[in-house]
Amino acid sequence: MSELPDERPTGRSRREVALNVGAVLGLICIVVAVASTLFGITPLVFRSGSMEPDIPTGSLALARTVDAADIRVGDVVSVNNDHGTRISHRVVAIEPAGDGVVSLTLKGDANRAPDGLPYTVTAADRVVAHVPLLGYAAAWLSSKSAIFLGGIVAGALLMLAFGPIRRSSDTNSPKTDEPADHSEPQFQEADRG
Repeated sequence: MSELPDERPTGRSRREVALNVGAVLGLICIVVAVASTLFGITPLVFRSGSMEPDIPTGSLALARTVDAADIRVGDVVSVNNDHGTRISHRVVAIEPAGDGVVSLTLKGDANRAPDGLPYTVTAADRVVAHVPLLGYAAAWLSSKSAIFLGGIVAGALLMLAFGPIRRSSDTNSPKTDEPADHSEPQFQEADRG
């Protein structure tokens, strides 16, 4: 009767899968960081429903900084108000203020009236794309608990990558029914004749 081979993945293949997953996630992070630096992309998370239904709460938006002269009525832009709070609403009116400065009147799509005061800007972040619900994941990934868990995962991947490879004794030693001989080797003297 022959033995069937063990069909469970070995420790080595699990290790390779974990390292490959870690490498892919690391590569995605690097590509996103490089792309955002090269193309001036800013991620925005919509935390309120003021832009619904076009941009729902929890959406992740990508915005690009543009000069005030390039802003058009109908654009969704993100600016800071007088208190330093970021506001992302649709442009409903533009008034030139001279020297590359404009005064923007913004309104959330779900709001009945425009924002109380206009925003005077030389540049603003214009939303170029958005993905519903992805903002929740982005917000969680930037939380302290996610950063802590990410550190644990990174440490575990480093241990997998640089730690010793454990091999079961069954796969390394040949199976024999005879006990191993650990006595000293026997030498015979050569004939001196």
